[in-house]
Amino acid sequence: MVNQHQSDTGKEPRHRRRWLFGRAKSSTAPASEDELIAITDAAVEADTIDNAERDMIASALALDRTVVREVMAPRADMVTVDATMTVTEALEIAIDGGLSRLPVCRNDIDDIVGVVLLKDLARSERSGDGDANVCDSMRRAVFVPETKRVDELLAEMRTTGGHLALVVDEYGGTAGLVTLEDLVEELVGEIVDEFDRPERLVESLADGEALLHGRMPVDQLNTLADASLPDDHWDTIGGLIFGTLGHVPEVGETVEVDGLCLRVEHMEGRRITQVRLIRT
Repeated sequence: MVNQHQSDTGKEPRHRRRWLFGRAKSSTAPASEDELIAITDAAVEADTIDNAERDMIASALALDRTVVREVMAPRADMVTVDATMTVTEALEIAIDGGLSRLPVCRNDIDDIVGVVLLKDLARSERSGDGDANVCDSMRRAVFVPETKRVDELLAEMRTTGGHLALVVDEYGGTAGLVTLEDLVEELVGEIVDEFDRPERLVESLADGEALLHGRMPVDQLNTLADASLPDDHWDTIGGLIFGTLGHVPEVGETVEVDGLCLRVEHMEGRRITQVRLIRT
């Protein structure tokens, strides 16, 4: 006879797993992050939780060490509208890019004066105000420093209902933007909807080589290649190459770090878009 507290598979039901997350009523010292990870690893081995749940727990524990700069879309990837545009012009840009929110710039990308929502543009267009200035539909922009912790910003967005924040660097310039979706993806992994255009970060090749996107995080490459590439002063492979070379590279230039050779395969302007990973 099956115990009423167990499923047909013999696993403990999810409501019985809360001991992993609950607050222990004991006088012992709180468990460290390493100890909690060890507990979740043991839970995976015991088939109490699956790998996806384990990864989510690990991501949650790392949120207080992750800063906005690591998860934002950089300024080079930002799509903006000019403050002199009409509602119709801005609406076309939003639809073409599959974007629901657009920063509004007055002079350049470092002079953002607000954010306009697709639904507000569509409402104005439908009301016959397509020729109105886009600023008439604009909402207040929220600015955060690039060093702000992801868990803090996530809590603030949950409280205020905000979905987008502009990220500024130490000089007050625009470093990028971050959305609520970006923050949630740090917990649950990539979220793909009908508007997303998936961008492959890695493509495996023969002989252990691979093609990597320049935006691939260094820590992800460390996991992929079982390496210890430094990430103290940069977050991406492109940043690592720039920082190591000390100049804007040309296609074909290489960097050798920790037994790995990184060769620049393709660039767009001064931006590294493709890197070949070669094991030395």
